[in-house]
Amino acid sequence: MSIEKLEYFYVVAKYVSLTRASQELYVGISSLSSAIKSLESELGFDLFVRQGKKLELSTAGREILPYVKKILENVEMIRSSLYDKLNQFSFKVGISEIAVQTITHKQNVEEQAYNFTFVKSTPLDVLNKLRNQEIELGITSNKVDDPQFERTFLFQTEVLIATSCTLISNHVLVGTAQTLENVPFLILEDHVEHETLTKMVTNVLKITPTFIYCADSLGIHKWLCANKGVLVIHSTEKELLEDETIRFLSLENQIYIDYYLYKNKSYPFTFNVEGAKNYLKSACNKM
Repeated sequence: MSIEKLEYFYVVAKYVSLTRASQELYVGISSLSSAIKSLESELGFDLFVRQGKKLELSTAGREILPYVKKILENVEMIRSSLYDKLNQFSFKVGISEIAVQTITHKQNVEEQAYNFTFVKSTPLDVLNKLRNQEIELGITSNKVDDPQFERTFLFQTEVLIATSCTLISNHVLVGTAQTLENVPFLILEDHVEHETLTKMVTNVLKITPTFIYCADSLGIHKWLCANKGVLVIHSTEKELLEDETIRFLSLENQIYIDYYLYKNKSYPFTFNVEGAKNYLKSACNKM
């Protein structure tokens, strides 16, 4: 009698449906049915009453269900306890947008209960890597409804305009379309998503400013101080630029971007993924 068969029985019993259980477990209906029949053969009694395509728990099935649930809970506790002691919680987390990269900084400077390896990629590629089980978790602002993924809201950022104090004084910038219309927008050439974000903001404002591409993102602070333009950033990035020469403006019609944590439901996790999710959410709330 395997844990896998008990898990299959538990999920089928939860839905009283092979089809729904198959979708949750990512197991073919025929394989699921065979596993249930094998378990019934081992136990010596039927777990379900079959009436055509309709299933109902048998008396024996109802009696053992609480025990099976307890067994599965204990198995998960054993796994979690073992990996806690071995300190082997290791996750590859796919990230895309610049705003998410603040998490990697926190990972380096704080004592961690989890060992995260962050894999930078495009939003689409993050989801493809997750689908192909090349990573355990993925973080992106793309909101995807896919039965293969479990999506959890992670955090939200406000889009801000970074500018020099001098430019604010000279142009009386207040984050409105009127005051930003004739001011160049700096774009980080080495971050494709930053161009997308910047042009999204200008489209929302319905303005057509000049775009200046900065090849060196490390020198962006000098460009701002030289009054060459303004920079669109996420609120999580303020600490990277904030000093007495830089100011941050909220847009007149504030723009917020939601970020989500994705998990592949079919990934064979053998560790406490819920704990890792909660840790990441906690880290993001501190940003």
